[in-house]
Amino acid sequence: MLKNILVIVVFVIALLCCNRQSFGIKLTMESFEQTLGQDLMLLDLRVRKYNRTTSVLNGTIHVHQETTNDYRVRRLGNQQFNHMPIKLPTAGICDFVDNLYRNYPEQMTMIDNGPEREECPLKIRTMYVFDKEFPTEIIPKTIIRNGLWKALVRCYFSGIEILSYNLVLKATDN
Repeated sequence: MLKNILVIVVFVIALLCCNRQSFGIKLTMESFEQTLGQDLMLLDLRVRKYNRTTSVLNGTIHVHQETTNDYRVRRLGNQQFNHMPIKLPTAGICDFVDNLYRNYPEQMTMIDNGPEREECPLKIRTMYVFDKEFPTEIIPKTIIRNGLWKALVRCYFSGIEILSYNLVLKATDN
């Protein structure tokens, strides 16, 4: 009798795990906010509802100055939100963009008039994002759990913070 109960429990757990694996987690954008550095780069982006179930990012990115690897990008989190257990090092802006091209080439096509691969310094330009969903596939499924997630991106020049923005995502069962 105990063996039959154990088999049923294992079967139910396996079904629950398969359900989680087959449907997965969906990341939906909640908000985007630039808090510093509008004189260097104006991120005129907003999250809006595309339909009843989808939020998209839409807007324009205005780069007002050429930037080199002297501009450092640091990715951090905030204590009231979930954090991914991934450590991302500080990098020069050109290296940061090259890393995006190397690891996420499909996602880089989401930005119209974006910088070219290995372009350094990054030129003055206006870039566009037209109704793009957050690419859930770039985050490993094994580390995401339901809740709010916040990505903070900060840019430093000579040790002084000159640009800051954040993106809030909501993870839900798909």
